[in-house]
Amino acid sequence: MQMTDQGFQIDIHVDWKTGMIHGGSAHNCGTWMDKMGESVKAGTKGKPGTPRDGAPVEITGLLKSTLRWLAQLSHAGKFPFEGVEATIDGKTKLVTYQEWSDLIQASFEFNYYVPADPAEDASYNVNPAVVNRRGIYKDTYGAGPGREWSDYQFRCNFPIAMAVAPELFDAKHALGALSLADIHIRGPLGMKTLDAADLQYRGNYDNSNDSDDPHIAKGLNYHQGPEWGWPLGYFLRAYLHFEKGSGASLEDVLHHLFNNLLPARRYIQEDPWAGIPELTNENGSYCHDSCRTQAWSNSTLLDFLHDVYDLRATA
Repeated sequence: MQMTDQGFQIDIHVDWKTGMIHGGSAHNCGTWMDKMGESVKAGTKGKPGTPRDGAPVEITGLLKSTLRWLAQLSHAGKFPFEGVEATIDGKTKLVTYQEWSDLIQASFEFNYYVPADPAEDASYNVNPAVVNRRGIYKDTYGAGPGREWSDYQFRCNFPIAMAVAPELFDAKHALGALSLADIHIRGPLGMKTLDAADLQYRGNYDNSNDSDDPHIAKGLNYHQGPEWGWPLGYFLRAYLHFEKGSGASLEDVLHHLFNNLLPARRYIQEDPWAGIPELTNENGSYCHDSCRTQAWSNSTLLDFLHDVYDLRATA
């Protein structure tokens, strides 16, 4: 058992001003970035490597996608419910799926986007004192007291929201953020879990590390830089969607994205497991603590290729 008693207290709620789901705390890790500290020597036992408390961007995107789907089913008479019963300002009321979806739509850009130009900060919910990189989307919104800076970490999670709920994003802002991710986050076989310009970046994962360095002991940096395979497919899908929507030539866009896939193609051809690994260390280097091949690392690339197939079939 690694987690402390406080970590088992998991509070999750909807902020009915924005429609977003908030949850977690500094003592637990409620998303896929779920590494819990294990080292007594380094003082990290029971301390999450990446709590991501608040409203993680991919959770908000997945929620929006789900609400859109439920609203469509309900409107078509294929789902027997119209929405959820909620207590708002002390009063119980029905919030329809469409109303909930609209709340998120209206509040997303304001709360997640970090403008490239500081002169635009007043138009967004931004704390300039903790901004590390501009022109990005926050990784979380509403991290707990003392951890506000973690909202502004540049990670690989926002393209997931883009792929499942592209309507949330301003197209120009989305392309700007994706271009930055293409430069700073994308690796040969996967996506960096944290921007290398972040002070917490540690790109090489070693779960057997028994040092007193709290950043890496017992592999606490599992999601603090190592390049995971599965988010790459979502990045490619998001890039394809917004680039083709900008009026760019489809073949030019595909040339760029297929070029990004060449390392994965070579790896699959040469690897005895014929698949993409769970993760690599920095710049695609081998990680001995990674699973040699994982279904989601491969399947999200297939999702991207399926999107391409559909596009070409309707072109």
